Amino acid sequence: MKEPQDRNELVGALLAAEYADAGIDSDAMRRVRDGEHEEWLSALEATGMFGIRALAEIAGEWTADPRLLRDALLAEADEFTRRRCLATWAALGRPAAEPPARAVAVAVPH
Repeated sequence: MKEPQDRNELVGALLAAEYADAGIDSDAMRRVRDGEHEEWLSALEATGMFGIRALAEIAGEWTADPRLLRDALLAEADEFTRRRCLATWAALGRPAAEPPARAVAVAVPH
């Protein structure tokens, strides 16, 4: 099974086609941000276009940067949906699993 040069474009096209009619809502944005990616991985698996290794790589990429999945889902969205989803994304803040960044003081001997 040969994959195209830019797998992200293919993933975006497949997911956009799959979810265009259903729409993307604020709950979907929350699930993407929180790492609940099983629904979308299953959709990709069902296409038969990706092997197990490729799906594992995609899952790892989405876990490391959920914006990749968000952008794939919004690849074919109309401008209104895109703006609404990006506003929802911004309002969600940090993922639940990601603690807020903390400043750390380091004592330096004189």
